[in-house]
Amino acid sequence: MSNAFKYTREGTVEFGIRCIQEDNETVLMTAYVRDTGMGIRSEHMENLFQDYVQMDAQANRKIMGTGLGLPIAKRLLDLMDGTITVESEYGKGSIFKIEIPQGFVKEAVIGKKIAENLKTFNYFEKKRERDSRLTRISLPYARVLVVDDVVINLDVAKGLMKPYGMQIDCVTSGQQAVDAIRSESVRYNAIFMDHMMPGMDGIEATRLIREINTEYAKNIPVIALTANAIAGNEKMFLKNGFQAFISKPVEIALLDTVIRQWVRDKEHEKLLETKQISTDENIVKERRFIPDRRKGFDRRTVKEYYDELDIEKGMQRFGGDKELYLGVLRSFAVNTKPMIEQVKGVQKETLSDYAITVHGIKGSSRGIFAEKIGTKAEALEKAAKSGDFGFVTNNNQDFVETIEQFIALLDDFLIKMDEGKKPKTKKEKPDSKTLLKLFEASKKFDMDGADAAIAELERYEYEYDNGLVEWLRGTLDEADFMRVIKKLSDYDIGG
Repeated sequence: MSNAFKYTREGTVEFGIRCIQEDNETVLMTAYVRDTGMGIRSEHMENLFQDYVQMDAQANRKIMGTGLGLPIAKRLLDLMDGTITVESEYGKGSIFKIEIPQGFVKEAVIGKKIAENLKTFNYFEKKRERDSRLTRISLPYARVLVVDDVVINLDVAKGLMKPYGMQIDCVTSGQQAVDAIRSESVRYNAIFMDHMMPGMDGIEATRLIREINTEYAKNIPVIALTANAIAGNEKMFLKNGFQAFISKPVEIALLDTVIRQWVRDKEHEKLLETKQISTDENIVKERRFIPDRRKGFDRRTVKEYYDELDIEKGMQRFGGDKELYLGVLRSFAVNTKPMIEQVKGVQKETLSDYAITVHGIKGSSRGIFAEKIGTKAEALEKAAKSGDFGFVTNNNQDFVETIEQFIALLDDFLIKMDEGKKPKTKKEKPDSKTLLKLFEASKKFDMDGADAAIAELERYEYEYDNGLVEWLRGTLDEADFMRVIKKLSDYDIGG
């Protein structure tokens, strides 16, 4: 539209949009911009979407521009599986048209109230208000397994599920999930399974779980988690042994619906004669998860970080729990660094691995509301999947520099948040009983128990631990329980 106004000295500029339902799954959204401006010469049409190309440079010398607008528009449409076309007659005007396929939801009209909220940009405020009123049911008897190769995503999932009082175990590969279900050393109420993982993806892992051929393995609910929320995905997951589908970043209301349907066990509650928390009690219980200005961040202290990180949305997602949100940010800062190293040396033959890594960075970035990084990662993931090595090589260095600068900024932010904390008490060596608790929790994939044990160990500064506690923290951040078990087996911990 800006081009239309720029190149139309007199006459009209017209914008139109419409949607046509193609089938039960797809709606084709069409938009056009028609102007009565100077138009485009026929010999220039084929170069219209090339970078840094401006038509009739001499005639348009007084009009500012880089020649990047249309190429960027085309790339955005390519990423959305859309198209852009142009018709023009020199001296009379042009019409640009775009078509974008959209997932069909339902035929119901959105109504006056929703339309008004959209017009006044009130959607997010209404959603935040709704989420803040959401009351979580108490499920202390429930135990779930979260599977994701990106450790930050595990921390986000634990944070979002914390208000339910469930025990949340975590593993970082599909094979670990299969082994956990096969062993039945722990019986879970449900599995939350990431889709894209290296080696064995979520679909294959779910298939192998179903093939274990026990009643437990055949019937345990498996909920798909994916950062690729595209039309048709939900149907694909349901056909492959999943019970439900949640897209990342996780919507709190949708997560609540899934937990109520697939994790909560009403029959179990009856058998145990579990006293359910009343609505009023639930509201009281949940108040500690509603944002409280007194417990939040001082805007004056953190204002310089807002351009790269939407701290308010992050706090809102984690129920106003400042320490929980800071923990997730620390996890991002630590665990994204090795992922950056993985994407630096991308080669044409490693594009598929590269796509999985940037997919992980995309999901974790959006999980903490670092949207700029998430958007860049999404573009690179799409290019890698389509085999566009040129786009990857042209943009990867900028992506790496952007995310490294962001992590440096995040490290600075976290240091600022830690200022003024009391120094740690000194001890001779780590407590053997606490190490034993960590050992036992690791054998059960018990992430909550492991976190509690390592948090207890980290309360002190040790004279003689040879870096053990720091090593344990780093290894647990990767959810690598087997290495923790092996390491602690060599220590005299009384187990």
